[in-house]
Amino acid sequence: MISERAEPLTGQRMAARIYSPFSYPLPRRAALVPIVLAEADRLAPVFPLVWQSGEEGPRLSCLRSLQEDGSGFAAGTQDRLAVLPLLLQAYPFVLPAAPAVEGDNPRLLDVAGADLPSDAGAPITASDGRLTNAAELRLRALSIFERDLGRTSAIGRMLGELGLLEPWPLRFDLGHGRRCDVEGLAVVRAGAFDTPRLQPVLARFGMAAARLLSLHRLSLFRAAMLLAAAREAVARGGARA
Repeated sequence: MISERAEPLTGQRMAARIYSPFSYPLPRRAALVPIVLAEADRLAPVFPLVWQSGEEGPRLSCLRSLQEDGSGFAAGTQDRLAVLPLLLQAYPFVLPAAPAVEGDNPRLLDVAGADLPSDAGAPITASDGRLTNAAELRLRALSIFERDLGRTSAIGRMLGELGLLEPWPLRFDLGHGRRCDVEGLAVVRAGAFDTPRLQPVLARFGMAAARLLSLHRLSLFRAAMLLAAAREAVARGGARA
C-alpha cells in the first residue's frame, strides 16, 4: 500500500537491517495515508480523517499535510511516533496489494532503503532465526491494520453506496506564488448528521461506526492547522530564496 520497491520477505531479506520509520523518505513525507478504525481515536485529534477514492471503494485515510514534498506538517506531528499511522509504524514492512496465496509469506519488505539512518538499526531476525523486537513491533502494527481493514473498508463502501459521501477538494493559496490543490478526497455530507440517513450504517456496524463518524466530523477542523503549517513552510522557503 505504501512502498517504493516492495519485495517478498523471504530468504536473504530476513537478514536485512531495519531502522526507525523516520529514517526512510516515505514515512517522512507521506501526506495521505490509509488507516483503519482501530487507530481513528489516536489520529483524529491531530489529522483530518477522510475517505479517498480507491479501486475497491472509498478508503479511510488521514491527511497529514497539504504538501507532497515532506514539508507542511503541523508542529509536533512530523516525527512523533505516537501520531504515526499504523502503516508507517510498520514500515519498511508492507502488505501486498492482493491477498497472498496460502502458504506464502503475506508480508513484503520495501527495499528502497533508509536515507537518513539515525542509529545502527536492527536486523529483522537474530542469530537464532527469531524475529527481533524491532521487527515484531512493526509486524504487530501491520497485523492490527490488516485485521481491521475489512470492517473499515465495508463502512466506506456502504457510505459510498448510500450516497452519503461528497467531494472535499482542498484548494488554497499558500503565498509566494504557491498553491495546493488536493483532489480525490470525500467527507460525509454535513446534512446527513441531522437526518436518519446514517441509520443503516449505524444499524449494521454499531458503536464502531458511530464513533468513527463522530471522530471524522470533528477531525475536519484540523485542516485549518494543516493550512497554517503549509503556509508557514512556504514562507520559510520563500524567505530563504
